[in-house]
Parts: sequence; C-alpha cells; structure tokens
Amino acid sequence: MYTRILVPVDLDNIDKLTKALDLAGRTAKETGAEVVYVDVVDAAPSMSARTDGERMAARLKNFAEDQAKAHGIRTHDHVALRGDLHLNVGSDIIKAAKENECDLIVMATHIPGLKEHILSSNGGYVATHAPMTVYVVR
Repeated sequence: MYTRILVPVDLDNIDKLTKALDLAGRTAKETGAEVVYVDVVDAAPSMSARTDGERMAARLKNFAEDQAKAHGIRTHDHVALRGDLHLNVGSDIIKAAKENECDLIVMATHIPGLKEHILSSNGGYVATHAPMTVYVVR
C-alpha cells in the first residue's frame, strides 16, 4: 500500500517519538515500504565552515541504521535545511516528503496547549497541507 514513509525526527527528543517510530516500523514491515527519517535543522550561518546539516548527517544516518535493524526494514536518512527560521518546520517536512517521493508521513505530536490554539502546530500544519496521507501520533 505504501512505498516510502517519511518520519520527521528530532534526535534530541527521541524518547518522545516512540509511538510514531513503532507505527512507521510496523507499517513499513507490513507493506514492504522504505522509511525515510528526516531531521530539519537550521541553516543559520555560524563560525564553522560546516553547516548544522553536515554535523547532523552522521548522527541521523546512525539512527536510521539502528531503526532498520530494530524493525527489520529498509531505511534512508535525509537532513533538511530549514527554509525560514520564522515559520514552523511543517513546510520543510512536506518539502522533504515530496523530494523523497513519500506517500505517507508518520509524525509524533503532543497534546495541544494554548500556543497551538493561536498558532498551528507542526503536526497540524502537515496534516492540513500535505498532499499525501499523514498519520499524526500522540
């Protein structure tokens, strides 16, 4: 049913992604899909010649390999540089899903707070604007 599943990850908060990671792993195994793990990082200039994206690439690659072993699935990693620091990362997640030809996005979210009643959450934005199926896991 699905061929490529995109899972946005924040490698500093993996403990909050367990349900989404497990759902993506099970779905990929059942359908033979590949899972693409994406981390959206800031493209802000720094004193270093390397961008945040270059620094995160090795860490994300190791994470994807660990998920492949844990779930018995094919994986791919993709570091996306954040397009606009003033917007939420939802548009960057959708762009990464399109670039990787994903037909499903599985993403974790949290219980909405006051801020989400005023501004859209990342999960809400992706679910509303993505042209592919989106599973938002709480």
